[in-house]
Amino acid sequence: MRFSSLLFALPLLGSVFAAPAPAALGATDLVLEKRDVDVVATVQELANTVHGCQPLGASQTEIEVEATLSIIVGALEKCGNTLGIDLNLSVDVDVVLGAVIAPHGDIKNQVANILAQVIVDINIIIKSIKAEHKEKPKCAALLVRIDVCLTLILKSLASIISGLIWLVGTILISLGCILDGILTFLLKLLIGLLGNLLGAILCGCVL
Repeated sequence: MRFSSLLFALPLLGSVFAAPAPAALGATDLVLEKRDVDVVATVQELANTVHGCQPLGASQTEIEVEATLSIIVGALEKCGNTLGIDLNLSVDVDVVLGAVIAPHGDIKNQVANILAQVIVDINIIIKSIKAEHKEKPKCAALLVRIDVCLTLILKSLASIISGLIWLVGTILISLGCILDGILTFLLKLLIGLLGNLLGAILCGCVL
């Protein structure tokens, strides 16, 4: 698997976790279609689409940024739909996987590496976007959507693949990946399992 070059550390402000999440729905509120899914193939398709998106250059326009982010959102939503994940739920929902997973042996390492690639590629693209574009309403909404979708997909797969989130986090750390503070929910999820020390490395904070 080919990983893109990683970016420099960007300290995470404590206030990034202050944004309130929508009210959580209980597991009993979920009515999801059950289906037989090849998880590895599904997340690999997501990775291929995201990897095909290029970081934005110095002459980037708001339209180009929106187009790139929309492709990523579309890929995440397709992945979620295939896995039977309701990506409109709160990130606080405990279990949102609605797919009956076909037995394909031990897939944890494969899935973790693929998801780490997805996160790295998305992170590089986000960091390439100029601050002025990130603040535009449509771009800001797309960035939040990416954060929510990534978080729900990771949490949902972790409900059937024990230790997945920890493994993804340690892979990102081993690569020296520093996540952009815009990925609020994803950072909160990873830091919650990795602990303060490893979490600080992932978000570029100095304890």
